[in-house]
Amino acid sequence: MNFTNKMRRTRRHETDGRSRDRGVTLIEIVITITLLGVIVVPILVAVATSVRSSRVSEDSAQVETLLVNAVDRVNRATRGDFPCNLTSPVVAAVETVGWPASSVQVDHHYLDVNEVWQSDASGTACPGGAFQNGIVQRITITITSPDEGLTRSLQVIRGDI
Repeated sequence: MNFTNKMRRTRRHETDGRSRDRGVTLIEIVITITLLGVIVVPILVAVATSVRSSRVSEDSAQVETLLVNAVDRVNRATRGDFPCNLTSPVVAAVETVGWPASSVQVDHHYLDVNEVWQSDASGTACPGGAFQNGIVQRITITITSPDEGLTRSLQVIRGDI
């Protein structure tokens, strides 16, 4: 093999290599975009789920904090100021964070002589709407977050026994 034949073979190989490298075809681009979509979509779904979960978790923590605050206000409410209806201190607890009063529901019950929970017709925790010494009251506080609609309830038992 002489030098001239070797040069021809090398040039032919280079020419053949260049003739095959004409760029990227449309099919290759479509396949690449499809594969990227298959990879990126689950990542975006995971991020969106994580953000939603974080929002719900934050909302849950705030509802539970407000419940504890409301229960504390109910426990500190004096019989003289709030003998039968404890809605005002509970509503005040949620209004401190700017939530509407409609995000709270307060149910009042009292224990009658037959040891059955009753509610007065006026919705208070006293028979006939009038406070009586020795009465046992059950206050059910339900708070619903305005953002996520998350609902939590807690019951408080009050009594002068």
